Amino acid sequence: MTARYLVFIILLFAVTALSPRASAQVDPAEGQIIVDGILVDTIQQAFDAVKAGGTIRIGPGTYKMAGLLRSKARRRDGQGADKDGVSIFGSPGTIFDGVAYGGKATFVLASNDVTMEDIICRNVKVKDRNGACIRFEGTNLTLRRVTFENSENGLLANQESGDILIEDSMFRANGAAGRAHGMYINGGRLTVRRTQVLSSKDQGHGIKSRAERTIIEDSVIASLEGDDSRLIDLPVGGVVAIRNNLLVEGAKSANFQLLSYGVESGLLTNNLFRMENNLIITDREGGSELILVGETMPTPIVKKNLVVGKVNYSWPGGNYFFETRAELNLPPAPDLPEWAALKAN
Repeated sequence: MTARYLVFIILLFAVTALSPRASAQVDPAEGQIIVDGILVDTIQQAFDAVKAGGTIRIGPGTYKMAGLLRSKARRRDGQGADKDGVSIFGSPGTIFDGVAYGGKATFVLASNDVTMEDIICRNVKVKDRNGACIRFEGTNLTLRRVTFENSENGLLANQESGDILIEDSMFRANGAAGRAHGMYINGGRLTVRRTQVLSSKDQGHGIKSRAERTIIEDSVIASLEGDDSRLIDLPVGGVVAIRNNLLVEGAKSANFQLLSYGVESGLLTNNLFRMENNLIITDREGGSELILVGETMPTPIVKKNLVVGKVNYSWPGGNYFFETRAELNLPPAPDLPEWAALKAN
């Protein structure tokens, strides 16, 4: 190898190392938004610039902005759309505050296979009272470690949502006018794990799901002092598994049913309801009904649950009933038990 060729190789590596794309993994500074290594000024510029499979990284700070991520239609050769598979990563302290795109949501996501992590979104309110932190208009969405709070909907997803996975997240103080909710999923398949849905308000449900399959596990859904409606509303049925959760209906809940299943028209074809190994508490003075079940729905499978308070439940099953929190040494309302510690025992 000649000395001249060796120098060329060294210079080539140096230029590559300094290129913007090579710095894609660098954590953005406060107030910075980086798209595959390129610095942009707004989230909309990031959505316009990102390519399929690309990554948007957002530094700490409070952002008064919103945007639309939209993929073009898939090509006839079957190749993916131009903005599918995008990842949106925040940082500790990344906050989007009080802005909605097009009167819809802070993040209008009309592309497929989107992942969002480590984002706080709050204070989203629009004219028709149906705004959201995320309005999802694509298929397949993954959310991890997001906090959506004090908005009308935390997440509003369309009928063709595909697979929605939510893990290690917080939905707090969302709801409006009885038709916006902590999360409102209009179709597809929903899985919620290790997530807290707290203090839903203005007669919004904590989780409203029209999905063909809904799995809620290892999570906390609690009214606290909110004037919510149901903790979980499953109006068209579907295949449902609710397991290993803490479910607490508060004293101010507007609806005396903790859950509903298959109570509307347009019911799904495949229906099965299983509710197991949960701690279920009602703090309503007048008591509550555990589940309102539609007339054509199969009998729910409800077993191995601890049920505290005046809860009406009329199906057979191996559940355990307690009149007061004190019988289980639980803290007084509206405080929540340490659910992780209780599950471990």
